[in-house]
Amino acid sequence: MTSVQITVSITPQQASRFNLRKRRQKLEQDEYLKELKREGLTHREARVQLALIRPDTWPPLDVVVAGAVRQRLAEPDLAGPWEPLTPEEEGEMKLSGRWPGPAPDVRLVERNYLLPSELVTELRTASWRVSARPLALYSPSLGRAERERLADLIHSPGRIVRQALDRYGRPEPEETAE
Repeated sequence: MTSVQITVSITPQQASRFNLRKRRQKLEQDEYLKELKREGLTHREARVQLALIRPDTWPPLDVVVAGAVRQRLAEPDLAGPWEPLTPEEEGEMKLSGRWPGPAPDVRLVERNYLLPSELVTELRTASWRVSARPLALYSPSLGRAERERLADLIHSPGRIVRQALDRYGRPEPEETAE
C-alpha cells in the first residue's frame, strides 16, 4: 500500500488535542520501557517489545486521521459511489489554494499527514463530486447571502478532514480529563 502526504488545515483545538496525545503517548511509552527493564529485560529487548505493541496501543496520528476520514467518507452525504475523477479534475484537486467555503471562526493551522493513497483519492473524489455544482455556480459577483449559501454546500478536502477529526478523531476519555 502506498501512502501520500497531504497538507490540511485543522483547528488549533484539534492540533492541541493531537499534541497532547503525542506527549501522553511518549510518557506512557517511556514508562512501559522502564517497567520492562525493571522486569529484567535489556534496553534492546524492552525496545523490541515496545515496537511490537506500539501500533495498537499508541497508534500514530496518521492512523488516527486515516480512520477518522474513512468514517466520515462512509457517511451518507459523502459515501458515493462516485465516478472516478478525470485527469483534468485530478490536476485541479492537487492545486494548492483555498476553496470557497464557510469561514471557520478561528485561524487554522496546517498539518501534514501520511495517508493511504487510495484514501486520499477517495477523499478528493468525494470532495470534488459533492462540491462540483456549488463550485460551478460560485462567483465573487454574487450577493453575499448567495455566496454564503453556496459556500455551505462546498466540502473541500480540508473541511472533510476537520469534520472527520471532530466526529471520529476525538481523544480517548482519559485525555479529556487533563
